[in-house]
Amino acid sequence: MEERNYKNRGEHVFNTLKREILTLKLKPGQFISEKEICLRFDVSRTPVREALRRLQEQGFVRAIPYSGTQVSLLNLQNIREMIYMRMAVEWMVLRDFMKIATPILHEEIRHQIKLQELMIQEPDFEPEIFYKMDSQLHAIWFDATDKHSLLEFIQGQQVHYSRFRRLKFAMETDYLRIVKEHALLFEKICACDEHGIESVLRNHLSVGLECVGQIIDSEYNIYFEKERPI
Repeated sequence: MEERNYKNRGEHVFNTLKREILTLKLKPGQFISEKEICLRFDVSRTPVREALRRLQEQGFVRAIPYSGTQVSLLNLQNIREMIYMRMAVEWMVLRDFMKIATPILHEEIRHQIKLQELMIQEPDFEPEIFYKMDSQLHAIWFDATDKHSLLEFIQGQQVHYSRFRRLKFAMETDYLRIVKEHALLFEKICACDEHGIESVLRNHLSVGLECVGQIIDSEYNIYFEKERPI
């Protein structure tokens, strides 16, 4: 019983800290105090150290000698590569989806876009909710083509890409643009327009690459690893 409780406490600390890192509640570069975590969760150092060890193994934190534990910074090269890969993969998935899409699937997409339209009009609108809704929309064509594992792989690149996407959504000033791009993409899907789908998707996802430069020039540049000069 005692061993199970220890594992449960460590698991709870691990899952909570991981979620807070992913949602940027714990910021990239922020130091985490082992003592403060113990007090916060009312646990001993053993489960806290185990949780931090697992987070370090997965790249969410790193141990800085004589300083403590720091939330890992974002890696720009990893982010660029993930956006590039997503462009290529999602285009192929959408091309397959277009051939098998049923009226029910079309209606599901239409419903998701409508929900996004309504969401951005809410006075208590939260970027994190829109982030999840965006993911749900894109998941429709991955699931329908039995490519969900590919989406899980892309979204599983959480240490850098997922946190970057959340940061991008938090900085977004024109959510209506995103909804309109989704609507245009849906229009091309319904028309079975391969070239149109590729063009819209490329423009839709390339905003992420453009956003990299904007973020680096903003106050958020401290969240990123310094790129080595070529």
